[in-house]
Amino acid sequence: MRIEYVNKVTNKSGLTELPPRLNPVRIGHHPDNHLVLDSPYVGGEAVVLDNDAAAGGGWRCWNRNGIAVKAGGTLLTARDQFVLVTTDRLVIECWPFVLTVTLTADELATAADDTHRLDRAAAELVRDVHRDLVALHPNDPADRSEWLKDGYINPLEREIAELLGGRSDFPSDELAQTELGTHLAGVAVRSALLQRMTGLGEVNALTGEAGVWKRPRIVLPELEAALVRLVDAARGALKLDRLADLTAQVREVDARFWPFWAAMLAQPGAVPPRVGRYLAVRRVTKEIKDIWFGFGPLEDLLDDPSVSEIMVVDRDHIFIEKGGQIENSGRRFLTDPLVVAQRIMSKANRTVNTAQPMADARMPDGSRVNVVIDPLALKGPCVTIRRFPPERVTADDLVHKFGSLTPAARRFLEAAVVSRRNVIVAGGTGTGKTTMLNCLSAFIPDKERVVTIEDTAELQLKKAHVVTLQGRQSNQEGAGAVAIRDLVKNSLRMRPDRIVVGECRGGEAIDMLQAMNTGHDGSMTTLHANTPAGVVRRLEVLVQQNADSDLPVESIHAQIAAAVDLVVQLGTVVRSGKKRKVVAEITEFVEHDAAGGGIRMVPLFKRGTDGELRATGHLPTFLPDLIAAGLVKDAVEFVRAVEAS
Repeated sequence: MRIEYVNKVTNKSGLTELPPRLNPVRIGHHPDNHLVLDSPYVGGEAVVLDNDAAAGGGWRCWNRNGIAVKAGGTLLTARDQFVLVTTDRLVIECWPFVLTVTLTADELATAADDTHRLDRAAAELVRDVHRDLVALHPNDPADRSEWLKDGYINPLEREIAELLGGRSDFPSDELAQTELGTHLAGVAVRSALLQRMTGLGEVNALTGEAGVWKRPRIVLPELEAALVRLVDAARGALKLDRLADLTAQVREVDARFWPFWAAMLAQPGAVPPRVGRYLAVRRVTKEIKDIWFGFGPLEDLLDDPSVSEIMVVDRDHIFIEKGGQIENSGRRFLTDPLVVAQRIMSKANRTVNTAQPMADARMPDGSRVNVVIDPLALKGPCVTIRRFPPERVTADDLVHKFGSLTPAARRFLEAAVVSRRNVIVAGGTGTGKTTMLNCLSAFIPDKERVVTIEDTAELQLKKAHVVTLQGRQSNQEGAGAVAIRDLVKNSLRMRPDRIVVGECRGGEAIDMLQAMNTGHDGSMTTLHANTPAGVVRRLEVLVQQNADSDLPVESIHAQIAAAVDLVVQLGTVVRSGKKRKVVAEITEFVEHDAAGGGIRMVPLFKRGTDGELRATGHLPTFLPDLIAAGLVKDAVEFVRAVEAS
């Protein structure tokens, strides 16, 4: 800090350079001040500059004796009034002196700046150690199952610890401390706190409750106990129990954890050097193992079966959907998220780079992943992972477990599928279209040949005779792409009884309608639309987008009416503050209304204002077919079954 001053009465001036990071800085006529102003008009301690960096507040200029002081153009007339310093230059008028204070960039750094600086340093450390570790393992076994044995993992952890010990920015032994080491120890405590908040629970290093490679091998019980104590202290100091909402808890951790950690480090004996070094080694080891074996900070979230969606916005923000609610997970990438994004794609034999900045893929556990990187994603790699339950949801689950369907609606849909009705499952993003399509597909008789077509394989048809086709993106030269439309056309030559398209979103819509009209009854697909009427409008747009299908709207409506029998409309309702996915409506497309210029739609089941799905009283036009097939005894039985629901 540099302070220039001039006495407006005597015209005497001076300059003083104060030591870096001196905090607070006291100014007045008393000789114990850092800057002594020789005038009886100046108070003993007239002005104080302090930096509330731990709380993220930055520099403040205080009036300490009640004699009027002007700082940065603001008049401070009372004792303990202050003004925030927002620039690197501050003019203070303290009669008869005028002081010009100049702050360095280092002095202006806030707690957030320090955290980001140390996060960058930690990322560089992890990257360097990972690179050195790769150099030590040029001849690892090709069989990755060998990597999961203790004989491989134990030496790997020891090598990481040895590489860390050789760095000047990391504590060399249990008595040493470094700024980066204590920061990494804080990262370890923050991570363990987040694990507890999200319900995953920190990996129990002592009992070995974890996946094969996720369990730490080099553990000391008393230091693990110290980690638990620090997590308990953080949770109590931040008063997280008063906040029921996970996102609010994460916001509190983001705002107050590092001031808490600075306070802990300031308490003698609260975080001994041995504990700090152990936690720092533990954290770096986890970071590197998560990259070495898995998908970095996403691994903890992928371990939780209740997390249905993982959304990486940027390196510092990873959101999840859990129980129908989107929450901030509080996790962040210490290293470059692009490395993880490219690893996910490579495991699915897909490529993402600046030439191909968008890609879809299927992860090893069946989850669907979409990646968008620079230059399209301005904040850095954006990763969206749609997860599916390990056990397939059934139609009975929709009735009894989730309350999305009524028994009568379930029986009707089963009869409709068995009797080869063409069905479109419609809904907005995240309403469960793929899950519903899986449930309906389970009703297809086992002796029928089914061809499924998807951009990214998500359907889980538990049938013996299912041909699964998946589209392909172009290669780096822009060639080799296979569109869904190409697969739909080709599937017509594969003698399918039914065609199931994961989602109609382009030119394949016209081919799908034509297939439904030419002997492939009982086919199914999904569509983004919020109402049955929206399904018609969406199909209009998709068909009209094709350069080779110059059809008037009336002809398109005739095609839709002839092809589509039912629309299962999905939506969401809020119950007890939680969002629930439900069937909002089941509607029959009856006929093309040439006079009215549209399609006559009859709702068979509809969710009322009370949120319950009920029969409307209308009977399906194909009820005689259901009776003839033995799926329903007669109209009376059908009506009674509906009324019983």
